[in-house]
Amino acid sequence: MTLNKVSRHGLASLLFLAYLGCAQAGVYKCTDAKGHVFYRDTPCQELTTAKLPSHLSQLGNQDQTRLFMWKASSQKPGKGAAYLLGSMHFGSSEILPLPARIMDAYIASDVLVVEANVENSGAGEAARKLAEAGTYHDGSILENHVKPATWQKTLEAAKRLSLTEDAMKPQKPWMAALSLTATALKSAGYDQSMGIDQTMIKENGIKKPMLEIESVDQQVKLFEQFSPQEQEQMLLQSLQDLNRGPDQFKQIIDAWKNGDVEAMDIIVRQSFDAGATSNKLYQVLFSDRNTAMTNKIDELLDDGRTYFIVIGAGHLGGEQGVLKQLEAKGYTLTQS
Repeated sequence: MTLNKVSRHGLASLLFLAYLGCAQAGVYKCTDAKGHVFYRDTPCQELTTAKLPSHLSQLGNQDQTRLFMWKASSQKPGKGAAYLLGSMHFGSSEILPLPARIMDAYIASDVLVVEANVENSGAGEAARKLAEAGTYHDGSILENHVKPATWQKTLEAAKRLSLTEDAMKPQKPWMAALSLTATALKSAGYDQSMGIDQTMIKENGIKKPMLEIESVDQQVKLFEQFSPQEQEQMLLQSLQDLNRGPDQFKQIIDAWKNGDVEAMDIIVRQSFDAGATSNKLYQVLFSDRNTAMTNKIDELLDDGRTYFIVIGAGHLGGEQGVLKQLEAKGYTLTQS
């Protein structure tokens, strides 16, 4: 896969990969001796739920019909409502077609909102901006900006994925991390054209007004904030994760299918437990953006309309997630 082909996946997809590619461990669904289901971030052992943190032990009693979608409503006069659907930017036949309740909520809404709509500036222009930001223009190559061991591991991973050395050379570390993970996703059977956000954009056509929470330029600039050391850390974490195979992708899909926001949050948060550099990555890719997304949603609902909002599933859960932040603003959240 060449850089141009990777670029055509779109910025929203690559931001999904930014945390997926950094994952350092899996989420394991375990059962204790009494048949209670719980989750942990290390392989299952003979543990009871009583020995687990409370937020994990409470995951046992799950309604498997839950969707990864919530309705936010407010008692404030004039405030509208929003359906919040967590998106998988890369999808497969495992999640499509979308459940009828999701489509019913979309039909009942006045406006479709997506995380970023590449079509606003044109797919070609978005790809150009991504390639411009993600490659070197000073005559240097990736090998000059990372440790020799990192470069060697990058070449080995690229070879396994049928990517050439020439394809990797011009890429900055963050772009190389995303390129490798995008290729691994496609090799595992996941495709951006089957992602939930792309599905909703195609479904929408010209039926409803469509807005975006972020722009292509905003998403490109996210990666430009990272120092060379932070970029190399992202690449190293992606390389480490690729060695574990496709099971990680299925865990994320399973969490989405079960409407399990707690498991999704664990998957995201455990990807950023490697010290100050990982904390900076999480701050830029999640914490700051979650707050900006929440404020934008709150602002949109001032006009009293009903919005159908599709944002990355990793942004919804956790103490700093969009759901908690909306609750703090006085909204009532109801899971579908």
